[in-house]
Amino acid sequence: MRLAVKTLGCKVNQVESDALVGLLRPLNPQVVPLEAGADLVVINTCAVTTSAEADARKEVRRARRANPQAFIVVTGCYAELAPEQLAELGADAVIPNRRKAELPGVILQHFGLPPDPLTTPPNEFWGAGERGLLNNYVRAFVKVQDGCNAGCAYCIIPRLRGRERHREHQSALQEAEALLASGVQEIVLTGVRLGSYRGHPQGIAGLVEALARLGAKVRLSSIEPEDTGEALLQAIRRFAPQVRPHLHLSLQTGADRLLALMGRRYTKAYYRDLVERAYDLIPGFALTTDVIAGLPTETEAEHQETLAFLEALRPSRVHVFTYTPRPKTRAASLPQVPIEVRKRRNHELAALARRLAEERMHPMQGQRVEVLVESFRGGLAYGHTPDYYEVELSGAARVGQTVWVRVEGVEGYTLKGRVEAVKEEPARLLLPVG
Repeated sequence: MRLAVKTLGCKVNQVESDALVGLLRPLNPQVVPLEAGADLVVINTCAVTTSAEADARKEVRRARRANPQAFIVVTGCYAELAPEQLAELGADAVIPNRRKAELPGVILQHFGLPPDPLTTPPNEFWGAGERGLLNNYVRAFVKVQDGCNAGCAYCIIPRLRGRERHREHQSALQEAEALLASGVQEIVLTGVRLGSYRGHPQGIAGLVEALARLGAKVRLSSIEPEDTGEALLQAIRRFAPQVRPHLHLSLQTGADRLLALMGRRYTKAYYRDLVERAYDLIPGFALTTDVIAGLPTETEAEHQETLAFLEALRPSRVHVFTYTPRPKTRAASLPQVPIEVRKRRNHELAALARRLAEERMHPMQGQRVEVLVESFRGGLAYGHTPDYYEVELSGAARVGQTVWVRVEGVEGYTLKGRVEAVKEEPARLLLPVG
């Protein structure tokens, strides 16, 4: 069975797509590119912005043109939002997020195979043994949470992903143990609202500590500022750099009036104090963040306030988005900033983001950094530092090694260096995880 998978959007979609491939083992799938004449195409969509919706439509049309005889299945957030439109574009089956656990059964039945209880997940938290062929297994995502209760004024995700659900921590730890036994080096915890995780008695901080006691290198995907408390910062400090000293804390705007209007549950002062505490507490801490240019009613003074706030925060990377109205959200009914002004503000935020990154990265030239080697592309190895800088490295290294690299240059958002030594690491100790 020739299977093509196209994943759009967030890390939650990535882990779900990979798990789905593992769940289709009865088909003996051979993963191929979308243009390679697939028998089965799965497109896992995003709908967080209008451009993400456009990408989803484009991929369905492209899949049908390239694979006229294939069974095309579309799932994900845009499948939740516009199922009829996706069917009109060429999808044979459209499975929204609320039915995503049914995906393996729908596909297997189409090809004349009965759903197998051993390969059909009981719920959306597909776990150990269900990994597919899409990741390199040096770093693996483990989904522990889904849905969001926050209801930010500009965001459609609660409508598409539903209310918050939390994976029981022993299930997540069992998956992590299986991944570590298979050679995975770094576990990335992911969820739609990761910091709200309640599947462990001590929340996300307790799960991080339990994973660290398994011997895993642990990284957190995006987390909300109000969900990031002292207990989590202490867990990162206690186990760093094994627990990676990096947090992606979505800011969205540096103007308090807009934070309140958009339904964000923190203030500038709270965010600033949290980041300063992380810098003081965690050796080598790095911050990355998101901002939205041109939120409804944003004034020029508030845009300048966001620029100044970012300057003070010293993030290593800023992801900049232009606001686009999302259907049936409160922000869509508010007075809108003209699109040309939104684009200009995006350009100014992006220019600042590049400068801030350069100011943090160029002084790293000549320094020795730790890198987990994740892949080879074009004869060169690539990996990330614990504080999440991408590194292109030359010299003797193999995928899965942790190496010491001397930084020799910077290109864009990538450090370039040469391997000096393999890092000696203690054997994993399976400590009580509690």
